[in-house]
Amino acid sequence: MRHLFAAAFWAAFFVPASGQAITLHCIPRDAVFDRLKRHDGQVPAQVGVTATGALFEVLVSPDGTWTAFFTFPDGLTCPVATGEGWRHVPGTSVDPAA
Repeated sequence: MRHLFAAAFWAAFFVPASGQAITLHCIPRDAVFDRLKRHDGQVPAQVGVTATGALFEVLVSPDGTWTAFFTFPDGLTCPVATGEGWRHVPGTSVDPAA
């Protein structure tokens, strides 16, 4: 069932435009984050700010499925990648406050 949801999710946001080009469809952040939490248990795990002021966010579920997004200052979120097997690598955490 999770794979069916994932296929429908990505089909709704990535639409081929021409040749190998892909048009990225963005939606309000809360809508997509709430849906992933309800359907897959994914919650924010990593976040960073890009040079242009967007957030790069990774949501991860307890079983290791993950989805990466860019969230822009206008509140729109664009999914950019999804996968399985997310793992925390011990000893590699970066603490900018340290």
